[in-house]
Amino acid sequence: MSRHIRLLPFLLLLLSLAIQPPLSAQKPDSAVARTDSSRVLYFTADLEKHGKILLRSIDTTLTGFQTYAPLYRYSPFFATLGNTGQFYRSITPFDHPLPSGFDYGIHSFDRYLISSDSIRYYRVLKTYSELFYVQGAKKEQNFDVAFSRNIYRSLNLGFDFHVMNTPGAYYRQKTNHVSFDVTSQYFTKNRRYGLLANYTLNRIKNYENGGIRYDSMFENNLESNRMIFPVNLQTAQNLIRETGFYMKHYFDLTRHRGEGKDSTTHTRKGFELGRFTYSFRYNRQTQTYTDNQPDSGFYPTPQISVIKTYDSVAIIRLENELIWSNPSFRADGKPRVMELEAGIRQSYSEVALHTRHRFIRQLIPFAAITFTPFTSVQLSGRGDYVLGDYNTNDVSLQVRLRSVLGNQERNAGIVTVTGDYRLSQPEWFYSHYFGNHYQWDTAWQKQSYVAAGFLYNLSFAEAGVNVARITNFTYLGSSSLPRQNTQEFGLMRIWLNASPDLWRFRIRAKLIYQTVQGTSVLRLPAFLCHIGIYYSQHLFKGAAYLEPGFTVYYHTPYFADQYNPSLRAFYLQDSREIGDRFYIDFFINLKIQRARFFFTYTHLNAGFTGRDYYTTPGYPMPDGAFKFGIAWRFHD
Repeated sequence: MSRHIRLLPFLLLLLSLAIQPPLSAQKPDSAVARTDSSRVLYFTADLEKHGKILLRSIDTTLTGFQTYAPLYRYSPFFATLGNTGQFYRSITPFDHPLPSGFDYGIHSFDRYLISSDSIRYYRVLKTYSELFYVQGAKKEQNFDVAFSRNIYRSLNLGFDFHVMNTPGAYYRQKTNHVSFDVTSQYFTKNRRYGLLANYTLNRIKNYENGGIRYDSMFENNLESNRMIFPVNLQTAQNLIRETGFYMKHYFDLTRHRGEGKDSTTHTRKGFELGRFTYSFRYNRQTQTYTDNQPDSGFYPTPQISVIKTYDSVAIIRLENELIWSNPSFRADGKPRVMELEAGIRQSYSEVALHTRHRFIRQLIPFAAITFTPFTSVQLSGRGDYVLGDYNTNDVSLQVRLRSVLGNQERNAGIVTVTGDYRLSQPEWFYSHYFGNHYQWDTAWQKQSYVAAGFLYNLSFAEAGVNVARITNFTYLGSSSLPRQNTQEFGLMRIWLNASPDLWRFRIRAKLIYQTVQGTSVLRLPAFLCHIGIYYSQHLFKGAAYLEPGFTVYYHTPYFADQYNPSLRAFYLQDSREIGDRFYIDFFINLKIQRARFFFTYTHLNAGFTGRDYYTTPGYPMPDGAFKFGIAWRFHD
């Protein structure tokens, strides 16, 4: 058992000590006081966008509770290496663009990291904590703790702790992840000044086996003990370490009404001077790949050492950002007709790989405008420009027109039209790399991405289409070396997300059709679907709530990219087409007061429809397995 799991009793002891009643009570926030005192709300760090703290309730529902893995909480459409916590690749690319500026370029593990942008800041009246534990097959264990406590008046401290230990079914498939964050928030009584801060720590330790050596052993089920299957790598390992610190201040230039009779900044009714927001970010990440058998024949001939591969890249980032904005809500709570935002981000980055060090300094000015002449119509635009070093002259522009077909209370849906233009230098990884098996140092033309989209929303469904033209697409070819396709090609994606409730049945469906025209270097399945059907039933006069159901996942066959462990990246292959297989999970979710449980049997149909279930060539997906999980909230 992992040493981190053995820390569980100690962590529980600390938690029990921490949740004693606070020494001084906080004055309740009005948004919280109107609801029951055990309700837990949270907000994120986008303080410059709203004139008030935008509070959301934590999710305590049962629907989807059995989806515990961090990766699949975001989306079901990923290609993985057959074990929870292993590296992955999105099979719906370009759905969420990355921020402008320097980017190293390896994102095959991002969803496992706690980042400053994803952290929740809790608003509580009582001390809040939640424990979440999952026990799965092959000694899989997941343990999460969330905690928040008001220390004094408007000062709040909290933390989140995550441990994931998954040995896997095959030799050297083990993953072990640890993530931790500490948060702090402070606001003055009148909310004119606010401060957020957090510290994050992430560690990902993944063994790498290079995939099974003989697919026929798995597909013919020659041995039920998967651990004795021959694999391609015997001593390889990837280790990711990351630490970060983030701090954000905001200050409203206008003294709000009621702050004092001597106010000089609130000069006339309805006039406000806006808000300044300053943020500082520090992040240090190391990606280390080791292999004590570099001459195994799995890779090209070693170029630095034939004794041991030790490729370690360190990426350090420092950012300062200053923004002026007049938030979307005025001091009186009414929405603003014209919302403006302008700012500049100063960035310093350092990349160290073996004996090579590179330094990148950049300034990124940006601006945004949102025009809302009527409550039913909104037009917005945003743009930025990069100055300095590696990806200087990168440009990003987005526009959006949103219209409600009717009024806010009664309407026939919401229509949104979008436009997106990005001109950017390919990520640093594709231009500069120096490792034991792969080395390159080259320059590429800027990649162009132009897209238009249409989205239609109803209360229970969302349908959309996005058409994009891409030029100078950069990728890893079949030899795991970077290539650039200088020809323009098209990408079209049509999707439908539906969540109707029919009597006691709840349906959650995600359907996608996508096609690539004009190239073969971007390979994606044409059709993907993920459908969940839940049956809800109250028990024991409402004291408990039961929700059994099943989910189905499917995508059409295609030549999926292969995985290269030493690069932590995926590359083209032409030898194996995969897909055209259903994955069915059965589950029972149960809620009793503040405790939620799930019991699930994943991949229920494994072995009944043939043993050729892969999402990445050479890495079989898990066989059928039983898993159990519990989440329990505590107050006071």
